[in-house]
Amino acid sequence: MYKGCINMLKKRNKKGFTLVELLAVIVILAVVILIAVTAVIPRMNNAKKKALVDEALMYLKAAKESIVFDADQSPSCINVSNLNEKYIKKSSDSYTGVVKNEYINGELSQTINLTNGSLYIVGTDNLTSTDVKSNMPKGFATSCADYNPILAENADTNNIAYKLLMSEGGSTLDANLNVISQRTATVDFNNVETNASKSGLYKAEDDDGASFYYRGVVNNNWLEFGGFYWRIIRINGDGSIRMIYSGLKSSSHTGDEATIKNTSNTYASAFKIYDYFYVQTDDVSGLTNDKVQTQYYNGRFSHAYGGYMFYPDFTLMTYDSSTPSNSRKLNYFSAYGNITSTKNDYYFFKNFDLNTNCKATDPLTGEGACTLVCRSLGDDCIASNYYTLATTEGNYSTTAPGVYTGTSSSNPNRYIFTSPYKYTCWGNSTPVLKNNSDGTTSVYISCPLVSEIIGTMENKQNQAVVRYHGLFSRDINSATTNAVDSDIKKQVDIWYQNNIYSKKDNGNINYLEEYITDGIFCNDRTSLTNNYPFNTSGGAYAFGSYSRNYVSKEPSLKCPNIKRDGFTLSSLSENIVSSSNKGNMALKYPVGLITMDEIAFAGGKYNVNNESYYLYTGKTYLTMTPLYLSSGNTYTYVAGVYDSGQISNSIITSNYGVRPVINLKSSVLYDSGSGTEADPYKVKLAS
Repeated sequence: MYKGCINMLKKRNKKGFTLVELLAVIVILAVVILIAVTAVIPRMNNAKKKALVDEALMYLKAAKESIVFDADQSPSCINVSNLNEKYIKKSSDSYTGVVKNEYINGELSQTINLTNGSLYIVGTDNLTSTDVKSNMPKGFATSCADYNPILAENADTNNIAYKLLMSEGGSTLDANLNVISQRTATVDFNNVETNASKSGLYKAEDDDGASFYYRGVVNNNWLEFGGFYWRIIRINGDGSIRMIYSGLKSSSHTGDEATIKNTSNTYASAFKIYDYFYVQTDDVSGLTNDKVQTQYYNGRFSHAYGGYMFYPDFTLMTYDSSTPSNSRKLNYFSAYGNITSTKNDYYFFKNFDLNTNCKATDPLTGEGACTLVCRSLGDDCIASNYYTLATTEGNYSTTAPGVYTGTSSSNPNRYIFTSPYKYTCWGNSTPVLKNNSDGTTSVYISCPLVSEIIGTMENKQNQAVVRYHGLFSRDINSATTNAVDSDIKKQVDIWYQNNIYSKKDNGNINYLEEYITDGIFCNDRTSLTNNYPFNTSGGAYAFGSYSRNYVSKEPSLKCPNIKRDGFTLSSLSENIVSSSNKGNMALKYPVGLITMDEIAFAGGKYNVNNESYYLYTGKTYLTMTPLYLSSGNTYTYVAGVYDSGQISNSIITSNYGVRPVINLKSSVLYDSGSGTEADPYKVKLAS
């Protein structure tokens, strides 16, 4: 055909073309081009599909490598853009998508969504060109912020999560997602949520993908399960349902009735319970077998007690904010402010030996204390009140190096304490006195933290500037290691064991645990500062959630350190529930508590009352979020929801209620109900 065209052209070089001949040539050329295009374009498309498959397989491999090498993280969802350069040699902006990681029976299973803008692929590591599509599948996610299996093409429209999304008022899923998106764009975490018209489902990213959370004045998130009422907190990024205990089916679901009671029929205490202790004292003039009895809060001044689990690795330490100098003066030390200035039976000692007078009496819990020893009352120690001691001329200096000059009554002058009687135990410590055969009186007194008085405060005789000595976590790693259950965890586990573990549902057919899945319960112990034990200003040591919710007003549903603080089910657990192999895998049961961040998402705010949003019960209950370690009164604080509805700080020894949190499987189906308190949702298992 080609030769014929050429010969025709040669013959007509001299004579020219007729119109018919010219049209014939054009037709022949068009046929040739059509044949070529028909043959080439499919090959080009197949090459593009193969290239997309190759890229997808490369990103799957890179995602697996990132899990291995990024030891602090175990992400359920990874944006492919985050793999460029570090795990992918080239950096390309032409591909977007996510890699979803899931552990099934201990084995890593991966799914990828990848697109180059015109072609799309969804699948596992057995990808072929037939998996490539030119039309974006429903629920396709180009980032982890958009990924949720409930939105996927093959999602069961009868599962409870889908039902919740469809209850937002729109006629289609896309319409409801649009309502949620518009609402999310207006969220203001600087204020509590009390407006019913702005209440409902919002969207935020968690560690598994797109999460849909309830916020504000809602009455369509009630669910009945296991004979109890629950409030749905959110649809997690993996499609499971997170919900918080709200009382027995037959109770009023408010106040005391919305929290659990422990085995003693009192409310579960906070993260650590303290009892009386006995410590063997050193032999002084025949006191070999005497013991000191006192009430104490061991390790109050330890980061460890902000842990849902903790490590009793305590060592003898001196708690210095800093050393007084021209740049770090007396105001950088802690001000102890709980002194009864006129109490006449405070004992003040000249000497204190940290190495011999502090003992850890219980290796499991680290419980113990320091003992001040006085050989002769009136010489080695004195009995006095702090007001007299602090204001007696010669016991303080207004000119010694390190004196701090204040600027106001709330920021007073601080003077150097010069009395030799500078060691003491404050509070409820009980002294033991012994009359010796030589006519002297010996004094013993023990406490968890011995205060060394280093300064006085002008016109504030009930406050002393102190340096602490005692048993503390040796470093931040020790303080954040998960080894021993907190008492609050013990109580939550007991409740779960008695009420969910191995119990049957109403039809006496399925175990309740068959409805439950593993999930991340975040006990965030990240900090604002890398310094230990104090930050550089000598003030409170603040944990990460305090910064997000009190300082920046930017709460997050992500757990900053999943490997350490993301409490998940142990792979060795005998539960029906399978371990997700995510997080720290430290839980015996798949149950935890709500976090401060989740409460902020729900409509609460630090130190602001709110009796309108759905987490308000009229009674105080605790979260699993540590707030800060106070340098002023030696306590670790955790976040709680107060009886006024505000998020606030709770001393860890406070006796408040708790509300367990569990996660329903993403496959659990809707059975009946409209979600109101009078007509709660009911669920069933997929057949």
